[in-house]
Amino acid sequence: MMTINDVIRDREPYSVRITETVLEAAEFMASRKIGGVCVLNEEGRLVGILTERDLLHQIVLPRRDPAGLTIKEVMSELRAVIETGDTPHEALERMERIGRRHLPVVDGERWVGMLSMRDLMRVELSEQGDELKLLHEYIQH
Repeated sequence: MMTINDVIRDREPYSVRITETVLEAAEFMASRKIGGVCVLNEEGRLVGILTERDLLHQIVLPRRDPAGLTIKEVMSELRAVIETGDTPHEALERMERIGRRHLPVVDGERWVGMLSMRDLMRVELSEQGDELKLLHEYIQH
């Protein structure tokens, strides 16, 4: 059975510090082409997330200056996390329940990465492709 650890295994865990400016975080996210990032406090503990949606609703639409605001002022609270041993299906259910497209990934008390809806879609497409391949092989034999 596939776990969240399998999904994020080869990925660098991206994060920003709570004291950075929103502009710095947006530049970080844009340079890595990611839609959400985990927010860590000064001790390196997970305290929230910052997403493109946060930037849109908290900065762009109210016309606030991202260079003059810290991430702490606009980040989303932690509503849920997913454990490395959980399944992609459990992650999808959790995302649907809380209405978010990103979930921080933890291994016990330790933050290890971020999971996105895009990651889960890749898993689903891969599994469907494998299933189609098996059915095709079955039909040919």
